[in-house]
Amino acid sequence: MNHCLLNEIFYSECAGCDTKIEPGKYLCRQCLGALPLVVETCEACGYPLEVSASCCRNCSSSKFFDYLFIPFWYKGVIKEALKNLKFRYGYREINFLKYLTNFVECRAGDYDFITPVPSHFIRKFRRFIHPADIIASNIAEKYGKKKVEILKRRKYTKYQWQLKKNMRHVNVRKAFELRKEVKGSKILLVDDIMTTGNTLNECAKLLKSNGACIVDCLVLSKGIFV
Repeated sequence: MNHCLLNEIFYSECAGCDTKIEPGKYLCRQCLGALPLVVETCEACGYPLEVSASCCRNCSSSKFFDYLFIPFWYKGVIKEALKNLKFRYGYREINFLKYLTNFVECRAGDYDFITPVPSHFIRKFRRFIHPADIIASNIAEKYGKKKVEILKRRKYTKYQWQLKKNMRHVNVRKAFELRKEVKGSKILLVDDIMTTGNTLNECAKLLKSNGACIVDCLVLSKGIFV
């Protein structure tokens, strides 16, 4: 019994395979080595690809953001960590998100603002934890900057993953408003998951229409089949 109690105090379980690991850790060494890293990207816009290319479908689409930084695919332990954080109040995952910023290279020191894609206040009240806020704060801290909330979600929208692809742009249309002057600014917009990119594009459109000169996007993960 005492042995079991000591195990509970001095060990925790890997979220990927249930192996016992040190307290405060999230994954064992083997699962850390298997993180679903994005390896190939579009040279022009940064869009994650299975094979590297000089341009891609994202380049030819009607987009308002300039460049994408996406370190992971949305699968495996990345997917489970974000789901636990959003829907199961997984406080252990907060430290894991901070660890994942080690994999992010985005020249964040070059931006005037590092800002998260905002959540509606009703959803914030229900969930308490907003991954985009956590990621933006971690990135800002890493590069010695401050996270600044320059956008507000004024419309309560459905989750994008619940909708068909052709309805996602309608869902987020005019869903955001500005909280701060952005004319002439270089902005890094931060989110946790990219599906079709409509949410990022709507935010970037608003920022560009109000004078932002550069809007790049840092997203922790990209869904593979959307």
